[in-house]
Amino acid sequence: MNKDLDNLVLSLKDEMLKEISEIIKFKSYKSTPTPDAPFGVEVKKALDYALSLGKKYGFKTKNVDNYAGHVEFGNGQKTFGVLGHLDVVPEGTGWSVDPYGGVIKDGYLWGRGSEDDKGPIMAAFFALKAVKDFGINPKGRIRVIFGTNEESGWECMKHYFKHEKKPDWGVTPDGAFPMINVEKGIADIEISLSRNPSLKKGSLSLVSLKGGEAPNMVAQNAKAVIKINNKKFSTEILKGFKPSNGAKINFSIDKDRLEITATGKSAHGANPSAGINAISALLDLIGNLDLDDVEILGHIKKISQKVGYETDGKSLGIAGRDEMSGPLTVNLGLMEINPKKMKLVLNIRYPIFFNLKMIKKQIEESLKGLKISVGHHHDPLFVSPDNELIHILSDVYEDMTGQKAYLIAIGGGTYARAIPNAVAFGPTFPGHESREHQPDERISIDDLLMISRIYAQLFYKILS
Repeated sequence: MNKDLDNLVLSLKDEMLKEISEIIKFKSYKSTPTPDAPFGVEVKKALDYALSLGKKYGFKTKNVDNYAGHVEFGNGQKTFGVLGHLDVVPEGTGWSVDPYGGVIKDGYLWGRGSEDDKGPIMAAFFALKAVKDFGINPKGRIRVIFGTNEESGWECMKHYFKHEKKPDWGVTPDGAFPMINVEKGIADIEISLSRNPSLKKGSLSLVSLKGGEAPNMVAQNAKAVIKINNKKFSTEILKGFKPSNGAKINFSIDKDRLEITATGKSAHGANPSAGINAISALLDLIGNLDLDDVEILGHIKKISQKVGYETDGKSLGIAGRDEMSGPLTVNLGLMEINPKKMKLVLNIRYPIFFNLKMIKKQIEESLKGLKISVGHHHDPLFVSPDNELIHILSDVYEDMTGQKAYLIAIGGGTYARAIPNAVAFGPTFPGHESREHQPDERISIDDLLMISRIYAQLFYKILS
């Protein structure tokens, strides 16, 4: 460890926290695009803010059509990339603080993006500022790349790398320490049906159903609106229904309009068993009601049977695991039914030695009668334990923390897949709580500072 450099990072603590707090205030989830803001105005503002800090501190900066941008320090042909993102998932409900307040209290920085990924990428940025201010003669280049569409499609990286050469190697502070060298494949399986109601006499007509915030989030909320056709309709099923996953069910009746809401618990789609899926509970209930649309009722029952509360894909026939990356997981992240269509999205994380083509084929067999297509998709990632990058990261991590470095496999997807020879390096430390994609997302101030300290030593090692 270079102690003088470490002390310089420590001296930047207050400034770093102030700027991370400021950048959290942008509601930078994907919204309506404009000609100069491909993922929405707030996302563009967050990118502008980060790049303006780069200019303020004397870095080379570049904005690539508001899709992504970078700050850069150093010279030479070989470039080390640090890839992070400034977009976030929607805040959802259940917060005890303003999700976009950038609140600092109780030793934590709170807000959507504090952990995933505004806080960590800005901690890496301030590490680079410390190295620049330290005054070394760099033997190479460090480029911090700010993406803006990581949570909803990666179009930012696709566009950026059409115009910019990919770094030779790199990391992303968007996973866990010590380091992640295996990432499962990720596929959004889109399941749809054009409605052509085949009506029978029934007590109820399903008007609409909607649940979930994003495919890669466990659905915290779901709601159905139903028309009551029979004045003798009984609420006994509604009163007695208890979802097996513990979701809360509420309903209200206003004349002939029945509204049913399900409330669960959000979690990252890479770990769906950590959440409580509201859509699953609502489908289970509606499948027991006397709907007049035979076709839609049949498909709801089938989805409940084949997907339901499961997160391992067993009833779909796609469950399995490999030794390197662990088990396949399934998250029913989005669902919508309206008078014209039904659509749902399964977010599947599959082991690195599995085959997506065969997974899709099996889902088609399990859910016959529904259209199955692959939407957003990322191939698996694997970096050998013998790779030079792994050795460098291990040395820096062990030197700074005093803890043994080891390799991790995850179901999450990071920007490490966007360039050759890259892994996720932080931000979550072993044994520390992670609240990404959840209400009251927050990160320890001590952890943020340690991330910056670790990255400063990494940059110093690479550039010296």
